[in-house]
Amino acid sequence: MSENTVIKNFKVDSERDNGVVFRKEIKYTIVYDSGKTPSREQIKDLLVNYYKASRELIIVDNNKQETGKDEIKGYAKIYDTKEHAMLYEPDYELIRNKLKEKEAQ
Repeated sequence: MSENTVIKNFKVDSERDNGVVFRKEIKYTIVYDSGKTPSREQIKDLLVNYYKASRELIIVDNNKQETGKDEIKGYAKIYDTKEHAMLYEPDYELIRNKLKEKEAQ
């Protein structure tokens, strides 16, 4: 298993409850030590601890990093139930966030 990135700072920039699709939408900033960018799993761990949410309810949607900066800005969603995540998220996001297996061709 690969070594985890050391995260210096995690900050929630904004959050919004979206009752229509039964989720909380979060924009965040993560500052980390130079080198390897934090993985989706590490980001999920931060969100699990911060929001006391179940891991299977969190979808890490996207992360953007500016060249040369040890900082990422990201967007994640925390669903009320796994069924809501399965209903509203596209397959590629479910697979990327390990809520669904990729089908064999």
